[in-house]
Amino acid sequence: MEMADFNGYEQNQRMYGGTAGRKMGISYNGKDYILKFPGNLRDQEMKNIRLSYSNSPVCEYIGSQIYGLLGFSVHETILGERNGKIVVACGDFLENGEKLYEFDKIKVTFEPHILDSNGNETNGVGVDLYEILMTIQEHPFLKDISEIREHFWNMFVIDALLGNPDRNNSNWGIILNADGSKRIAPVYDNGNCLNCKWDEEKMLEVLSDERKLETESYKGRRCIFELEGKKINPYHVMEGMEYPECTEAVERLVPIMGDSLSKIRGLIWDIPVLSEVQKKFYHTVIEYRYDKVFLPLYQKIIGRKKGCEAEEV
Repeated sequence: MEMADFNGYEQNQRMYGGTAGRKMGISYNGKDYILKFPGNLRDQEMKNIRLSYSNSPVCEYIGSQIYGLLGFSVHETILGERNGKIVVACGDFLENGEKLYEFDKIKVTFEPHILDSNGNETNGVGVDLYEILMTIQEHPFLKDISEIREHFWNMFVIDALLGNPDRNNSNWGIILNADGSKRIAPVYDNGNCLNCKWDEEKMLEVLSDERKLETESYKGRRCIFELEGKKINPYHVMEGMEYPECTEAVERLVPIMGDSLSKIRGLIWDIPVLSEVQKKFYHTVIEYRYDKVFLPLYQKIIGRKKGCEAEEV
């Protein structure tokens, strides 16, 4: 792939929020983009990791491209360079008169407030899974968006494939059109997937040890969502099959994942700024999750359905 040259482009008048790293608006080829820079890693963040900057622009690009390969509406991403740093340009998907309402802004406006799984009232940034699902189900702003629950669980499953632990309430939302109609925003903010703060030494350590690969790929993973005050392992949630919409998302998406694995590997190996170690780590953890979690779970779901059908006959 060819890297874009973003040097010389002046900042436009579009301002973008968020706390994950520095960003600026530019106009590129006649379209508005958010240019995202790699964040500086503080010493306490780095520990034994020797990177000076995170790999978040590259991970944003990979994660977003994979969402697209799997058939989802996702913001456009272009990988490039500016002032000696690797950056990613993310297409501004809002058109004239449209407004993005992130889920945190929707969640905090619900009355009466929904309690979380501990019986506590939280605010817009609260990530209790029960409270989020109840907000999706009951909030009047979301009542006429029938596919919102499916969208949430689709992201939950794909983020688990990508190892994205940060689908917080400001990282997805609803677009309100000028005429009052609503639509789900394209998937955006995928920069925290694929261990974006890891250096090659840490990647090699995991790749060379099956137990560590297993732990990092799924056994020891946690996502941002909580139940009873504890962060949950998304793979345990899927395997528990407690949430029918989650199970349906797994059944729906795993065949698409399987058909896309070779394309995902080709996408990763085509990125010129990645080392061979990085490329191997990224596609290995994705394929490992597919082989060890997603495919066996899919087979279990299909087996159960066939068993139920046989009993009915």
